[in-house]
Amino acid sequence: MKNKVLAYILLICVCFGCNKTPQTLENIKSEVVTIDDSITVHYKIWNRSAADSLAICFVHGFGCDLNTWEKQFEAFCEDKNIALVFVDLPGYGKSDKPHVNYTLPFFARAIDEVLKANNIKTVTLVGHSLGTPVCRQVLAQSSVKGRLVDVDGVYCFFDGNETPEYAEAVEGFGHAFDGPDCRDVITGFVSSLAGPDTPQEITDYAMSVMPETPQYVASSTMQNLVDRQWWTGAKITVPTWVICTQNSGLDPDNQAKMQALYPNLMYTELTTCGHFIHMEQPEMFNEKLKAFILTAPDIQ
Repeated sequence: MKNKVLAYILLICVCFGCNKTPQTLENIKSEVVTIDDSITVHYKIWNRSAADSLAICFVHGFGCDLNTWEKQFEAFCEDKNIALVFVDLPGYGKSDKPHVNYTLPFFARAIDEVLKANNIKTVTLVGHSLGTPVCRQVLAQSSVKGRLVDVDGVYCFFDGNETPEYAEAVEGFGHAFDGPDCRDVITGFVSSLAGPDTPQEITDYAMSVMPETPQYVASSTMQNLVDRQWWTGAKITVPTWVICTQNSGLDPDNQAKMQALYPNLMYTELTTCGHFIHMEQPEMFNEKLKAFILTAPDIQ
């Protein structure tokens, strides 16, 4: 009789354990894909069974890792109709950090392979900072169909009318991470990302991960990011939500520039928020993200 009671209790524990939603991204099993024969890309996926109907793929920014999306995992993990994918770009997080050329197509290939490995053909791509041009490149070079969410993304505007001063400044930024002082440069860069109301813990997170970026990864990433061959001004016609902050030094005509790039645009511009919008104002961001997914035109 005692053994039967113990077995019953164990069965209940197992059943409840199977249905329990992990509390953090840390609890989600790590998975990998391999690109270019030997480079391992680390990612996590939640609610894989919904991947063929509705999926969101989150792509972090320079120097960060998939943990930057913790608040988005918390907000969406209970929804059984949405698959969530979180990727560490090559060179960052728990992905391999080989001595290679870190171009936008290289990063995009990593995202595409993660999506293919999970049979995801339609997806909402959410990119923060560097993650935005990576997501744009995924849409440009992959067969995946989707929506785009730009979270204070990085842009270079080379339209033939840029001033020599602008071109020089962009080139200088791209090479700022080249030398032995790279760690100090990144530390200073992180300090500039906070807004007037940015909580200290967000800056602490950025300071804990971004300066750890290997110098060769940082240098190659930034040099390739500002390469004008990726900034042709090509329009992306999928439904797009741009959410940005004036703290990042937006031009007065930023909305018009975004409208020219994204004809199917939803635009949100914040004033005092720092660069990590999705971390600093997660409730607002998550509500607007869910609304965008539910109300944007169907993916064609």
